[in-house]
Amino acid sequence: MDLPDAVHVVEMLPRDGFQRLDEFVPTDRKVDMIERLAATGVDEVEITSFTHPKAVPTLRDADEVARRIERREDVTYRALVPNARGMERALEADVDKVNALVTVSETYSENNQNMTVEEILAEVEEIVAMAEGTDVEVEAGMGTSFYCPYEGRIPEADTLEVVDRVVAAGVDEVTLATTMGLANPRQIESAFRAVFESYPDLDVGLHLHDTNGMSLANTLTAMQCGVDRFDASHCGLGGGVVLPEGLAGVGNTPTEDLVHMLTAMGVETSADFDRVGATAREVADELDLGATSHVLMGGTVDQVIETVAADE
Repeated sequence: MDLPDAVHVVEMLPRDGFQRLDEFVPTDRKVDMIERLAATGVDEVEITSFTHPKAVPTLRDADEVARRIERREDVTYRALVPNARGMERALEADVDKVNALVTVSETYSENNQNMTVEEILAEVEEIVAMAEGTDVEVEAGMGTSFYCPYEGRIPEADTLEVVDRVVAAGVDEVTLATTMGLANPRQIESAFRAVFESYPDLDVGLHLHDTNGMSLANTLTAMQCGVDRFDASHCGLGGGVVLPEGLAGVGNTPTEDLVHMLTAMGVETSADFDRVGATAREVADELDLGATSHVLMGGTVDQVIETVAADE
């Protein structure tokens, strides 16, 4: 396999996870959990979203969370910003990076952000302009890059056109998101091969959801295309998009499963699997999630073998 020497792991639970919960997690608990997640060795943590409190009430304490967390020098702290106003708040909060949200689907953009794709792209241009002269990096997080709950399969040409637009706007990074978790490895390969053909030096990542159980297969495929940055969430907590009845509990790819695979394959990552696994168990207990990942259900290869041997 032609794989990157190292993989950059981005932790999404504080934003994608808390955003998805029905109940508000108190600020003290958010701050404590963010600090524990950062201590696992992940490269980045998306700590919150500077969205209007009425749109995402569970993250209405974004400014306070950003102010109160004790930051580690070896971790990048980023936040989602949906527009220029969110960027203003992010700059005031002194984050290291912002995730400028773009959605490829026109219908999803209008339903989720009350803007057309063109209007969102104009906001991205303004966000990039606001970042000039600062140390804040801008990532374009491209939702519905593969599927949309309203439009179904998104044509690859539409996704590539948005990539062209955000690159022209001057973003530092681009991340394609499997928002509905329905992409398969062949679709992943086709999209990333096309992106790298146009922009061989672009920093491109993959935001992972796991509705169809193919996210780790998609990860491996993306790695073979040259992708070395992946968004995941402890315990797989995340999502929040419109899904068919019965799939409401399906969320992001669990960080512990991602790091377990990378560690087992000998792919270097700064995330420490033992700490990631322990933190996942703590999060599952504290949020009453149950066993939501393969690591939490079955454990590592050695743990499974030990369990079988003990039963015999």
